[in-house]
Amino acid sequence: MKYLMGLPFLCQGQGCDRCEDLYFEAGSWKLRHLVAVDDGFVFKKRSLVSPQSIDRAALAASRDSIPLTISKHALESAPAFEGQVPLSRAVELAALDHYRLSPYWISDSIEASSGMESGYPADDALPEEEDLPEVDPDLRSLKELLGYELRNGENVLGEVRDLVLDLSDFTVAYVAVDTKPSKRGGLRLIATGQEDVALSVDAASRCFRTKCSSYHLLESPSADLSEGRLTLGDQQKVDLSSY
Repeated sequence: MKYLMGLPFLCQGQGCDRCEDLYFEAGSWKLRHLVAVDDGFVFKKRSLVSPQSIDRAALAASRDSIPLTISKHALESAPAFEGQVPLSRAVELAALDHYRLSPYWISDSIEASSGMESGYPADDALPEEEDLPEVDPDLRSLKELLGYELRNGENVLGEVRDLVLDLSDFTVAYVAVDTKPSKRGGLRLIATGQEDVALSVDAASRCFRTKCSSYHLLESPSADLSEGRLTLGDQQKVDLSSY
């Protein structure tokens, strides 16, 4: 995910703004927003972009931009917000309403319980702002979390350097941990979806927590994210699911 920060957005072939940050939901490990920033002459305008607007096929092949399916006008006219952690629900709702997208905190629960596809018709009423909780405590900023320690109890296993995004469903699949100063140190992957690993974000202590031991973390496959992409072989996938 760190690779995406700083890349320009490409709106239906037209360059527009750049990606300053990404917000994901720690409880579900889902990417929820990208932050677009327009470096104007007077002030910076920040607005939110939904991952639903990303052209997945084009992004998988792109190295120097984040292709979007929305128009340049749609992005440039999106509601502005002040940089803040965490985002307020009012800021999220304003952006989703602008793009005519249903709130994920409603559509996800409906989809899970009924098998319906996420999303509502454009003319459906969205929740009133005053009925919303002030913030979602699970919504975290990538810029905020980079550099957090990974801990098992009081033991420090390493430092978080990046998060790996699965483009098929925009889930944070792995956390990349720098295990230095261990003698076998390097960048290792820890899976977000394994129950026995029990990976979580502890924002109050500014760290990630896990039940994974230092030994098992060092036994996991090393990761090379220098090109902004991660390719895992079949054996590496087996190793990751079993460590």
